[in-house]
Amino acid sequence: GGNTAGRFGNGLAREVVVENALARARARGKERASEQDVAAAVLAAAGLSGAEPAESTPATESEDRAAAETGYVPRCRMATPTLDKFGRDVTREAQAKKLSRLVGREEELQLVVETLCRRTKRNPALVGPAGSGKTAIVEGLAQLVVEGRVPEALRGVRVIALAPSSLVAGAGVVGELEKRMKAVLEEAAHDGIILFIDEMHSMVGAGGREGSGDVASLLKPALARGDIACIAATTDDEFRRLIEPDAALARRFQPIRVQEMTAEQTRVVLRTLRNELRELRGVDVDDGILDWLVEFASQFLRNRFFPDKAVDLLEQCVAYAVTRGAKAVGQADAEAVAQRMIGMPLSLDVRLAALKSALTGRGLMKPADVGVLVNRLEVTLRGLDVHASRPNAVVLLADEAAQESGSLAAVIAEALYGAAERVVTIDFGRFTEQHDLSMLIGTGPGYVGFDIPLPLHTVAQMPWCVLCCENVDLCHPAVREVLTQALRDGFITDARSRRIFLSDAVVLLTARLPVEQRRAGPLGFGTEGQETRPADGRRRQAEAALGPELASRLDLVCTERPGTTDVRAWVRRLLDDVAGRFRSRGLELDWDESVVEWLLKEQTARAGAQELDRLVDDCLLPGLVGLLPDAGGEDVKKVRVKCRNNAIQVDRYQNEEV
Repeated sequence: GGNTAGRFGNGLAREVVVENALARARARGKERASEQDVAAAVLAAAGLSGAEPAESTPATESEDRAAAETGYVPRCRMATPTLDKFGRDVTREAQAKKLSRLVGREEELQLVVETLCRRTKRNPALVGPAGSGKTAIVEGLAQLVVEGRVPEALRGVRVIALAPSSLVAGAGVVGELEKRMKAVLEEAAHDGIILFIDEMHSMVGAGGREGSGDVASLLKPALARGDIACIAATTDDEFRRLIEPDAALARRFQPIRVQEMTAEQTRVVLRTLRNELRELRGVDVDDGILDWLVEFASQFLRNRFFPDKAVDLLEQCVAYAVTRGAKAVGQADAEAVAQRMIGMPLSLDVRLAALKSALTGRGLMKPADVGVLVNRLEVTLRGLDVHASRPNAVVLLADEAAQESGSLAAVIAEALYGAAERVVTIDFGRFTEQHDLSMLIGTGPGYVGFDIPLPLHTVAQMPWCVLCCENVDLCHPAVREVLTQALRDGFITDARSRRIFLSDAVVLLTARLPVEQRRAGPLGFGTEGQETRPADGRRRQAEAALGPELASRLDLVCTERPGTTDVRAWVRRLLDDVAGRFRSRGLELDWDESVVEWLLKEQTARAGAQELDRLVDDCLLPGLVGLLPDAGGEDVKKVRVKCRNNAIQVDRYQNEEV
């Protein structure tokens, strides 16, 4: 007892107790210290409690060294165990020079500083597309604080990033989340603390259960009283969907719009990052490669945003060079990384040549139509067309040509985009009523089917694809109008107000033309000046079936299947492929011309390349499988396959004839 009295026997000790008590009161957002604050301060000063004095958190040796170098001294010296456990001190990372320099966001950063200096509603909310640099702005603020280039009101503050998911993790016991949030808010109430909540929308519903609130509801009272300063970041979609409906939460924040960077601003960011990567990894990247990466990201990664998509490309290129022991990133390295990122070959000439060969060889389109399509793609795939935002090509397959839509889509996808699976099919014949539009673009929050994935979302995830819109003549006019706008603008807006770009897709439409239009046509030899070109007739037929607005968006109209000569070449190539597979199993197939004629006749009757494939699989191959050596067949090395009286006949060669 005497020991304790001695500790408080002078004015200095009393001053320490008073300062400690006032600090504890300020930490709770109070101007006056309560009896509990004084008692806790007395016990702490007397050494009778396990807690350290609120304002006497000792600095580490590294912090003292960093403070000497930067001149930054945290204003808040009280212990913050809860924030240290669930948060990340961004100013400490800035002090240790672990953060990249902020480039091109000076205006947004100035708005954040001004908002934090307000008396009320000093909670900026950074709202913008994913990857636009919202987190980088907060890191830039931390660097300004450390360097002392902020107003007096923000000198010495600590910026602490807090993830709602970390607060919820492990809080399974009822009341645990509330306990954690109470401790966080008590520590964050100090005027030297600024909270940063990334993915702000994750607060809504996080940790909510029966009998308790979520993180957002626990945070709102502190925001309403102005006890804490908080920076939040979220995307436009999530802010509109989760934050705006909660008016009490939304009005506590001051939205600051973060627009996507321009290509020129992104180049400046890449040059700054290039210097940091050179020091870190010892790999150099010249300006020409940086410019190519920006152009590539702009043309091929439309569904992502600057600067994030260009930064990803640059860092991946440097990593690619590091794993190969290179000291610089070359053009071949950049192209290899870019090709892997989009999952398709970059060599345009090779892709177009493969497409032309496949379409002509398989007899899926007439040679003249193939030429029109390839010429269109020559321009659009290079980004040289007048309206670069439109799809690469829009093709209408009507009547007989529509029967080949599936095969045509797969061939285009494989030749242009490297995989036949890059096909997205939507049957517009199901959208016969106006309200069926929800099956195309989805429904708003709160409606049935809101979370159901749609085919259009596949296009968003795989923008380089073939979009096959079937039976567009059967859909409701309102649905057709949405499709027309999408083909005109190059994107379609879903129910969540997200843009799904069609700029990198090839769009195939299928429809049936009116009977009178199919029969109509010029009679006799025609007269001079009369429109008798096939393309003009096809255009009129398309207008009659789809309307003039949608017909004006078409690049090519196909109404007929290729002639017999074109299909004959495809049949022979198909049989050669089959013979090659059997040859690898030890059986040589010799096709008689009668088999080709039979397949042509059946293909014409059944209508379609898909039916031809099925015909070969069902009627031709089963009788040949039993002759394979590994299938227990006879010792036969070669057979001749014929067709007589619409039946397949197999003649075995004698071994000495082979």
